Amino acid sequence: MNSPNPIDAISQGRADLIAWRQSDDGNWYRGNAALVAMVEHFAPHAGAQVHSHLEHFGRQVGASEGLVHRCSHDPNLPVLDRFDYLGRRQERVRFDASYHEWGKIIYGSGVMSVTGQAGRAVEQAVLMILSAHHGEAGHTCPLACTAGMIKAIQRCGHPALQKALLPGLLNPHYDRRLYGAQFLTEVQGGSDVGANATQATLIGAETAENPALWALTGEKWFCSVIDAPLYVLTARPDGAAAGTKGLGLFIVPHDLPQGRDVAQSPMSHTLFDTPREPNQLTIRRLKHKLGTRAMASGEVDWQGARGWQLGPLDQGFHHVVDIVLNTSRLWNAMACCGMLWRSYREASGFARFRRAFGQPIGHFANTNAMVAQVFAEACAATASTLDLVAIDAAGSDPDAVRLGLNMNKYWTSVRTTQMIRNAMEVIGGNAAIEDFTPLGRLYRDALVTESWEGAHNVLIAQCWRDMQRLSLHRPWLDLLSRRAGELPMSSLQSALRQRLAVLEVDAAELVASRNSDDARSARAFVENAMVAHQGLCLAELSQRAPTAIDPAVPQQFLAVHPHRRAVAETGWWPERALLGQ
Repeated sequence: MNSPNPIDAISQGRADLIAWRQSDDGNWYRGNAALVAMVEHFAPHAGAQVHSHLEHFGRQVGASEGLVHRCSHDPNLPVLDRFDYLGRRQERVRFDASYHEWGKIIYGSGVMSVTGQAGRAVEQAVLMILSAHHGEAGHTCPLACTAGMIKAIQRCGHPALQKALLPGLLNPHYDRRLYGAQFLTEVQGGSDVGANATQATLIGAETAENPALWALTGEKWFCSVIDAPLYVLTARPDGAAAGTKGLGLFIVPHDLPQGRDVAQSPMSHTLFDTPREPNQLTIRRLKHKLGTRAMASGEVDWQGARGWQLGPLDQGFHHVVDIVLNTSRLWNAMACCGMLWRSYREASGFARFRRAFGQPIGHFANTNAMVAQVFAEACAATASTLDLVAIDAAGSDPDAVRLGLNMNKYWTSVRTTQMIRNAMEVIGGNAAIEDFTPLGRLYRDALVTESWEGAHNVLIAQCWRDMQRLSLHRPWLDLLSRRAGELPMSSLQSALRQRLAVLEVDAAELVASRNSDDARSARAFVENAMVAHQGLCLAELSQRAPTAIDPAVPQQFLAVHPHRRAVAETGWWPERALLGQ
């Protein structure tokens, strides 16, 4: 028998890879039946115009990989230009042209301009999810930070700040927009925000025409979106109490208009038309990061930088958590959803066209199961996140949302990292090649999303405290139980109700406990609660749109995540073992 022609075999292998890439229809919204079904479910009043808008943006995102790849790799990463060509201090960050081209596409979608508009929350979330198909890509973090800033100004900003800043923050034109950053972390505190030492000194009292003006002095250690024209900062007013109770919230501009009394005229988007100078700040350096490399993070010293008070001083930390961080945590989950869908798109397409041992690798049981799990987890994360977006927008269950979004941020980030690894395993060695697939970039970005807006232990501890002090598990479990009871009788409904019953017992034990070691059990509760939430959302969706989300999906999802109660089953070692004792 004649051996196959090696030239023909090689040509076929390359042709298969070409066919894989050419099989993409180029529309990352309309081509995703599950995502379309979720928009119809969570935004039932969204009309044809909304779907058309998302479809248009989905096509733009699908055609932008070249831009994102370029601005995310050397030698096109952000560069700090501390001085201009005449030696004048400017503290600017310079980006590759590809970064700005991608930014024009994102902001041109109107993703920021719809913030706070009635009935637009789900649409906005899906715009973010579509953007995040490319990972952080330099703009996903700024979107999250800007959304939190807009909401904070809308809810507690002085009327002068609202008038001056909101038009620019809501402007969809890339070259005329304002965007924000939030700097909470200090080198000595990290997640312990109460240890922050940056000081604020009053230099201009609040009037009916203007917000109070302060001078801020200190250091912020992890400053993402350092190029932003506006920063939200925490600082401790002179003589204020220690801990989080003494922290005020401020908006600090990167620049001050030259020759203008900033106390009398809050900065507005007209800043782009005026000579400007750095606002008594110094960027020490840009951080060289594992992931999110297209976005500039730095370290900043404040030397009396001017900033405006945002809300009452004694509500500073409350507004940070309730508005700024909660918004960012929800948007962090949206970013995870986008990376999950891109991972599924990469792995499923490759599995259909890549051949081994005479057949597409998707025909092998283990590969098929791995791709199926990435799909299920992408559906689950998107469903729970959009569910929280819809509930939050309705304002019907604020206590349930508070606990839910913290649990959701933790769980979606953990599962995203794992599912990207699964997708990389499907693709094999080629997954390590940066220009073969974006999965390496997504994996690095996903590791960063796990730490952003609250590391795992911080979020778990906060959930435990909220359960003990505020009984926030009660409205959360009541919400899930009520919805589970509305499902048609089936083995799936029975499985969900059984899980919720066990969660009731777990919650009671956690609330009753005063043993700090039980914080480790809180992690298992959070994971079990999220599986129940996501399983419920998948069950509701499969009932509404069974052609988009097969009823088998929630069953398989629950089977992959069995309920765990024992601390030992979480795999934690005794503390003395971790310390080498």
